[in-house]
Amino acid sequence: MIEDGAMAPDFSLPGIVDGDPEYYNLMDPLRDGSAALLLWYPVDFVPTITPDLVAAGEWLDRDDLVVWGISSDSLFAHEEYAQTRNIEIPLLSDLHVSIADAYGIVSEDFRGHAGVPERAVFVVDPDWTVRYAWSSDDPLSEPAQSPLVGAAETLSTVLEEPFEAPTVSYQ
Repeated sequence: MIEDGAMAPDFSLPGIVDGDPEYYNLMDPLRDGSAALLLWYPVDFVPTITPDLVAAGEWLDRDDLVVWGISSDSLFAHEEYAQTRNIEIPLLSDLHVSIADAYGIVSEDFRGHAGVPERAVFVVDPDWTVRYAWSSDDPLSEPAQSPLVGAAETLSTVLEEPFEAPTVSYQ
């Protein structure tokens, strides 16, 4: 996994939000001076990941941050997942896990799925520097605290203002 202080790999991936597909390019928000929060997960409908994806929607109204969920599932699966679980953030599709591989977070086996992204969270600042990197070997285990807490602490530093973590409940 790439570590704090590393340069974030660029990417362009198809994604969907509110039923509208489009391409999402990491270069665009970073060039405009925004930070990026990237929430990686293996596949849609993993129950321990859904609370983080839902809670991250609280940060969508910011002009200085983009929040994207990324997995190896298709846009069709993403659309159903978002609609049935009230996920408001764009969900991007890394079907061939080439971007997950660039970030060093490909799992060899997740419950019979070979070559899917691990559960991971990255904060990337506008200078392309990874400022927060978190991952879990077991996406089905509930972390002691949401990785959004660490992301919020980092974003407070990156964006130079207090940044509050949303409440996440894994119950």
